[in-house]
Amino acid sequence: MRTHSAFFYLRYSPANLINAFKGATSKRLRNKYPYLKSLPSMWTKTYYVGTAGNVSAEVIKRYIVECQG
Repeated sequence: MRTHSAFFYLRYSPANLINAFKGATSKRLRNKYPYLKSLPSMWTKTYYVGTAGNVSAEVIKRYIVECQG
C-alpha cells in the first residue's frame, strides 16, 4: 500500500489539495466499508509538503514513519 503521494504542479495551495484528497478518500472508503463510519476521523490533521530539491527521500520516509506512531 502506498504511504505517500506526489503532486508536481500546484494550482491550489497544498492545504486545499490535502483537505480535498482526505475528504474525498474518506467519503469513498466509508461508503465502501460501512464499519468505518463509526470512526471519528479517517485521517490525522497532519500532512507534509516539501520539494524534491530541498528534501531527501530519507527525510520523507522518516517523517512518514514518525507519523504512524
